[in-house]
Amino acid sequence: MTLECELKYLEADLDELAAKLAAAGAGTSGRYFEENIVFDRPDRSLKAAGVLLRLRERQGRGVLTVKRLPENPEPSALKIFEEIQTGVDDPAAMGAALGAVGFVPAFRYEKVREKWSHMECVVCLDRLPFGDFVEIEGEEVKVFACAADLGLDSACTTKATYHGLNLEYRLAKGLEPDDNFVFESGRRAALLEQIENLSRLPSTVG
Repeated sequence: MTLECELKYLEADLDELAAKLAAAGAGTSGRYFEENIVFDRPDRSLKAAGVLLRLRERQGRGVLTVKRLPENPEPSALKIFEEIQTGVDDPAAMGAALGAVGFVPAFRYEKVREKWSHMECVVCLDRLPFGDFVEIEGEEVKVFACAADLGLDSACTTKATYHGLNLEYRLAKGLEPDDNFVFESGRRAALLEQIENLSRLPSTVG
């Protein structure tokens, strides 16, 4: 089990940041589309216990992840979870297996992610249906140094999950509560086309 230590930055220009990262020689595996299903028991007891069970699909491949709060958390400016994850060759079969043992989809969400390696951190440029965000993962000191190097505003950070941010967004906009956050079909098609076009361009791998 590993520790995931991260912080999200708000109100960022993702295209500008991608240009900065490229100019700094950061490595990237490119931009890709993610589909995520969060599973729980019918009584939502995993959520009550602070446990996340997620099946993620990216280009036909999957990742099964379990996250939970550390038993003895230390004070930190970052969001910290214990994390276990493994690759999944057949996401549909894994989803069926989870259903067979009593888990049900709690909510679904989508995002476009562009992952970079910079200053010993993982920098994720994330486009979600309700906004753009930057997520930096690494040791606390290195996360803040990386953010400062990229010109990110230290006052515009959050330890919230994307699920929590979606609910905050819907409340602020006067929308009905909805745990799901997926792209409208037209925007999804445009994003997938953009990703396909970018995939034809040379890329660097960090």
